[in-house]
Amino acid sequence: MEDEIILVKPSLEYKEQAINLIEEVEKFDTDEKTRYSGFSSLQEYKDNYEAWLQRIDKYTKREMLPEGRVPANVFFSVRKNDNKLVGIIDIRHELNDYLYTYGGHIGYSILPSERRKGYAYKQLKLGLEFCKSIGLKRVLITCLDYNIGSSKTIEKAGGILENIVEKKQQGDKFKRYWISLKKKFAKEVKDKFTDVQEIEQKLKSIDEEDFKGDIYLNHFIKVVKPFEIYDGVYLYDNEYKWLEFYDYESRIRLTAIYDENNKIVEWYFDIARSIGKEDGIPYEDDMYLDVVIRPNGDIVLMDEDELKEAFDKKEMTKKEYDEAYKVANDLIEKLKNNKNKLQEYTDKYLRKMLN
Repeated sequence: MEDEIILVKPSLEYKEQAINLIEEVEKFDTDEKTRYSGFSSLQEYKDNYEAWLQRIDKYTKREMLPEGRVPANVFFSVRKNDNKLVGIIDIRHELNDYLYTYGGHIGYSILPSERRKGYAYKQLKLGLEFCKSIGLKRVLITCLDYNIGSSKTIEKAGGILENIVEKKQQGDKFKRYWISLKKKFAKEVKDKFTDVQEIEQKLKSIDEEDFKGDIYLNHFIKVVKPFEIYDGVYLYDNEYKWLEFYDYESRIRLTAIYDENNKIVEWYFDIARSIGKEDGIPYEDDMYLDVVIRPNGDIVLMDEDELKEAFDKKEMTKKEYDEAYKVANDLIEKLKNNKNKLQEYTDKYLRKMLN
């Protein structure tokens, strides 16, 4: 495609275009507050581009960071068909207090002459892919409240507005958007597990007294190598079935795992920020904690370390952290001594999905 762009590491090859980027922004971008978003101080090195390259390289290495700074990567957005530099994006690997309140994980800008061509959205989507590659699960992006174009770009990329905060010294108001990179889509199983050679997937809408929503069946017909969870217990193997329950009014997604003889392997409950549907495919926006029930009735709370890591990295608030535990602990109380009822419930819907 003529307008396809890629992210490239800044280098001497782009020196002239980088200087042109600064000059064009200085000449045509009238908003001084957003003019250099994502530049990582490039404008201060107009006469010493080589020093700027050394600077941004240093910022990728934690041991070389100045005090108060976080690791970051800067990329140029380059149009593939003519190698034209159209934008710049600065991706921070984590948040300090200032970035959490005002700056976010990502700052970016598009060359004035290349705006209104869809590049801001494309650049942001590529930036989010990079965020995912370095392990970020949830990304904060901010913009000034009057910047309608930026707001629309962030929202188009999946941004959910949390709040608007005021920077009192300047009187600026910042919109704070979160974009989740933790959505788990029902159809992604085959792409995720490369050992699955043949799989049948089926979606059915249910409107009954005990469940309203969608059920998605992953029927593993042929598997090259079974995936062992522990001690001879497998997540999937030939003729295993995953029965996934998507209740769009709930914060909990249940997956019932059955073996080749339709005997339960385990029940797996994901604690979710939300459960939804995009392009007809159900998903759950994972909130780290999981509750597992084994066939013998044992109940296990899992992935507390992931939840704590997300909180420590400022990918979630203390309120959300506490909510995750509340939902999980309430679920555990409801499940105690109710294994047989759960068995009857999931067995019934397995039969429905297999018919």
